[in-house]
Amino acid sequence: MGCCEGLLRCLLFIFNGALFAAGIALVVIGAIAGDEFRDYADEDIFDSKYLWGPVALAIVVGILLIFVGLCGVGGLCCKNKCMLKAFIIFVLVLIALEVVICVLAFVYNDEGEKSARDGIRRAIPVAYNINANDSNTRKIMDKLQKEFECCGSTNLSDYTAPIKVPDACCRNFQNGCAAMDPGNLNKFYSKGCAKALFDEFDKYSIGLFTVSIIFVVLQIIGFILACKFLAEDD
Repeated sequence: MGCCEGLLRCLLFIFNGALFAAGIALVVIGAIAGDEFRDYADEDIFDSKYLWGPVALAIVVGILLIFVGLCGVGGLCCKNKCMLKAFIIFVLVLIALEVVICVLAFVYNDEGEKSARDGIRRAIPVAYNINANDSNTRKIMDKLQKEFECCGSTNLSDYTAPIKVPDACCRNFQNGCAAMDPGNLNKFYSKGCAKALFDEFDKYSIGLFTVSIIFVVLQIIGFILACKFLAEDD
């Protein structure tokens, strides 16, 4: 019995250490994603709820993972049954929360891209009208098109007279490049910025989804181990 209890204790220590590390990773990923996409949400390029909602959830889940890891380690070190029972309850809550996050990520993905398409179309005349050379919206649109190698909302056809295709859409950027060789449309990026933006955002979503699935499985294992440990201790 003592050998079995020792093995369970060791497995639970490893499991809780993994939870703690995963919590820190989720908080970091959420913070990085928020920083990378913040400018576009602040300028209403897309509805901010599609950024800050997932970012906030990632950070909240990360903090909960850290707390659950500490709770599990504390319960093991102090042989505190109340802390271990709290650990079990929090693991169940986390499993439910992660399932909800995964479902919401898929449900809102298409809506988020549509929001970006509409937001970029609204931003184009604001950014590139004749008096907008120094506007913050223009700087954000230029940054978006250069960074994600895209043009317009769906493609360069979003730029219609009197608004000209900006230099930021050029594959080989230089001042005045959009006006050079006017018949050559291949010099411009062909991909729309709404798709490019959410393709990049999907990289974070897929990463979070993968981590969530892995940790749902691990949390179920942790739940079973903790229940077994409590049963052995009795």
